Amino acid sequence: MREKIARPFAASAALLLCAACGGGGDGGGAGGAGSTSNSAPVTTLSLVAGSASDAGSVDGSGAAARFKRPAGIAVDAGGNLYLADQGNCSIRKITPGGAVSTLAGSPQHCESVDGSGSAAGFFYLTGVAAAPDGRVFATDGLKIREISPAGAVRTVSTLDTATVIDPADIPYFYGGGIAVDGAGNLVVPNAIGTRRIAPAGTVTMLEGVAKLDSLINVFGSHAFAQRGAAVDANGAVWVGDVANTVSRIDAAGKKTAMAGLSGGYGYADGSGSVARFDRPIALTTDSKGNVYVGDAGNNMIRQIAPNQMVTSVAGTLNATTLQLGKAPGALPALAGLTGDGKGNLYAISGNAVVKITLP
Repeated sequence: MREKIARPFAASAALLLCAACGGGGDGGGAGGAGSTSNSAPVTTLSLVAGSASDAGSVDGSGAAARFKRPAGIAVDAGGNLYLADQGNCSIRKITPGGAVSTLAGSPQHCESVDGSGSAAGFFYLTGVAAAPDGRVFATDGLKIREISPAGAVRTVSTLDTATVIDPADIPYFYGGGIAVDGAGNLVVPNAIGTRRIAPAGTVTMLEGVAKLDSLINVFGSHAFAQRGAAVDANGAVWVGDVANTVSRIDAAGKKTAMAGLSGGYGYADGSGSVARFDRPIALTTDSKGNVYVGDAGNNMIRQIAPNQMVTSVAGTLNATTLQLGKAPGALPALAGLTGDGKGNLYAISGNAVVKITLP
């Protein structure tokens, strides 16, 4: 099936990303950040794969690999990473050792086409999630795609739009992110709501609506907006709202804003509504009840503790150069975040994948 609708093109901002900030894998390349103290554990940043300055489509190991505008990242139980490589219309895989391969898709197939390996096509990848059974799921424009461990791709669901709509406004309804729980249910937010998609295909709205009659009463931009989503150990769903809050939806369907102020944006650490975010595009959780937020507008990784206290874990405001080594470091063009539950976070910074090792 081929998707013939308007495709948004991201503006190619010229970002100065340091090309000599350290080696691949778990190597720490300080890049001016200083060395790690031996007296106490600290957060460190290291390059996993990709180039801080160059885009491309190259399979290889560590810094030899190339990506182009990756927009989402996920990790499986074995420590393998998966990238929604938007600019290359591909799902890329990174082993724990840093070896990069293309699981499915290719730059020659930039439209939604079911198939296997390089014969499959992706239209506009925005998020990716790894299921417990080895499958990978991705948001691809209006479509939700499943990728088998062998690279076979199929479409499992399609998001609704408005009944009457200008084709130029269709990106407004694209999937903004994706998460998967232990039972194989998918959680997919977009600009108008968050839905749970069961393995059998049944869709349940967790908040908002599935579709609109029209956009006549929608104010502001009708463009695509990325939204983070995660499921915690208790089965609660966390979403990054377009109003710059991070909310929790419990098993009974009650939605509660846990951090940030609705309609407010900026940067501030603090408790609950005192905190400020600027585009929470990616979320991940750990076994201790912490939620980590990829705060794209601030280019920072934020932590929401169980008591709703927000602190900053890594990144520097207004930084334009990737800086590795001892935290805070710098993560320009922050575009994705995931965690392995073992004290490691993985973030997309420009065309590079960075490992953040927590103390």
